[in-house]
Amino acid sequence: MTGVTPKKPVIGISIGFLEFGDYLGIGFQRPIALAGGIPVMLPRLVESLDDLLGVCSGLLLPGGRDIVPSRYGQDAHAALGTTDPGRDVFELELVRAAMVRGLPIIGICRGMQMLNVALGGTLVQDVALVDEWVDHPSDPTLTSWRKIVAASLADGSLPDHPRHDVTIAVNSHLHRALGVDQIDVSSFHHQAIDRVADGLSVTARSGDGLIEALEADGFVLGVQWELHEDWRVRPEFMQVFRNFVSAAAHYAANR
Repeated sequence: MTGVTPKKPVIGISIGFLEFGDYLGIGFQRPIALAGGIPVMLPRLVESLDDLLGVCSGLLLPGGRDIVPSRYGQDAHAALGTTDPGRDVFELELVRAAMVRGLPIIGICRGMQMLNVALGGTLVQDVALVDEWVDHPSDPTLTSWRKIVAASLADGSLPDHPRHDVTIAVNSHLHRALGVDQIDVSSFHHQAIDRVADGLSVTARSGDGLIEALEADGFVLGVQWELHEDWRVRPEFMQVFRNFVSAAAHYAANR
């Protein structure tokens, strides 16, 4: 109807509840809201997945603890960090159900890794286990990341933290949003993509070859860096969220 403002799309967010307190209700939700979406935290109820996704027009998979290695056919290495098995169970089903529905998806850090594992890919349990990645900036103890959390909660400027360049493939979601083929990003993860799942393609890498972004048909994007905070350092990253919310609004209008 002429003159009617379209409803904002609802973006479901699957949170890990074991760290970072109040940040869990703010950090991943803020860029979605700023981009014009309605961020909603999803309850961890596998039996309610159809109902949950029935009211969502997009899905955000945030960072968090390591994925249990048995989920991708490996034994745990000594370098493995803390895990969240209950979250793994829920998100494996969540990702697969969302993909069947064709929902727009963004996965950030662990979220990209979960996207890959849910679709049949594998992970490297610590970047230091790969000779080429020994010097890759990392933060396995979350020391730098906790400073980011504190600054974000105070709505202050972010402290210095490790960064590196990534090269972006043309005709990718990232390239369309950013308009560049190289940009610097934050680096906090200690795990990485190993074998890429069928249906996903690599659309960004760091200089040492580590996979920094994965995409699939539709609007399905996973990034290894902390995109939900890095827009404060690189404001152009907000365009990625705007494009994601726009894709969610299109999904809502055509469901």
